[in-house]
Amino acid sequence: MNSSYLDGHYDLGLVALSYVVASFAGYSAIDIAHRIHRNPEREWLWIALGALAMGTGIWSMHFIGMQAFSLPIELGYDLATTLVSLIAAIVVAALALYVSSRRQMGLKAVVVGAALMGSGICVMHYTGMYAMKMQPGIDWNAPLFVASVAIAVAASGAALWIVFRLRRITDGRQIPARLVAAAIMGLAVVGMHYTGMAAAHFPVGSICRATGSLTGAWTAGPVTAFTVLMSLLIMGLAAYDSRVQAQLREERLRRAQDERARILALHDPDTMLRNRASFQQEAVNFIQRCSRTHAKFDLFYGALRFPDLNGRENDAMKIIAERLRPLARPHDFLARYGKTEFALLRMRDPMEGAPQLLQDQLLSACTMPLELGGQRLSAQAHVGCGTFPDQGQTSRQLLMAAARSSTPTLSSAALRAQAIKPVAAA
Repeated sequence: MNSSYLDGHYDLGLVALSYVVASFAGYSAIDIAHRIHRNPEREWLWIALGALAMGTGIWSMHFIGMQAFSLPIELGYDLATTLVSLIAAIVVAALALYVSSRRQMGLKAVVVGAALMGSGICVMHYTGMYAMKMQPGIDWNAPLFVASVAIAVAASGAALWIVFRLRRITDGRQIPARLVAAAIMGLAVVGMHYTGMAAAHFPVGSICRATGSLTGAWTAGPVTAFTVLMSLLIMGLAAYDSRVQAQLREERLRRAQDERARILALHDPDTMLRNRASFQQEAVNFIQRCSRTHAKFDLFYGALRFPDLNGRENDAMKIIAERLRPLARPHDFLARYGKTEFALLRMRDPMEGAPQLLQDQLLSACTMPLELGGQRLSAQAHVGCGTFPDQGQTSRQLLMAAARSSTPTLSSAALRAQAIKPVAAA
């Protein structure tokens, strides 16, 4: 080294310790990013806690690396400035966890994330160097300074890519892959740190104005212990929370499946109208209720025929169902009674007369042309109404009355010529 600069020395034990801490920080980042991806419900919580663990780990590597360096003069580090470098490390870690836990990460995200993270790491490192408060100031080797920035950016991009790609590895191979990746990430971060240290030249006669703060190699041990314990605690809590969230998701899925099974037991799966079995039960309920109150209700029954439909009746009935729904009142009961049949129950208001208007509306909804598979079709249909108790005392009698009183379409002479009988209700 130039004789106008002080010769510095490194404690190889602390250098090795700084690498171990950097690798551990990389492992914690990989673990927490993976859990954030699998548990998006707690994303911001674990980004915050993970950033605390990862950021403290990166900063600890930097701090231990600083303690590993010695000069012929007494060294120390200003506490306030050192805390600023710690905050910078935590912010960098939060950014890294956010980017690497996304469901997708393209080249643009890697480049932008690497630039921001690399800049943040440089801010952390050089703020930590400034905490020495050297007088006169440090002379910087420009090529090495640029190299340290380039290493920081490249290491950040590699770290983002590694953490994102690791999620594709099967669970049985996760731990070995994480260990190798953490070792690579630790090497990259340590390489940036010591390249930045090599860029610093201390003129002969320099003094450290922060000798009374954070001085002595003994501080490396407590910092390491605190970092490791905090990271283990956060990773443990993240693992526990992941299991709890997985159990909650399974429970929600089970409830959703049970609810769907309950709905499908009462509904037609194609049109999501109520099915025939639930209609028959509701018709009994209507009969019992009106028998007690001496009220009336109307049972509307409709049957459709689609010429040249070639087995696409379900698709056609989906369209018909969407037309029928707006015609039903909130307390009406609309059901798909057969393959191309429907039925509707409606309580009769004492002031209402014969329900001819609704009957005509239902018929119109059935006979309007529909588009199906690029083909324009017109259904042949008839709609009838049976009134309780005037035209029947049972659902079977009301259905037969509705079939007999049906209003057919003008184009359905064939339907009028044949006896159209709905399948009898139970």
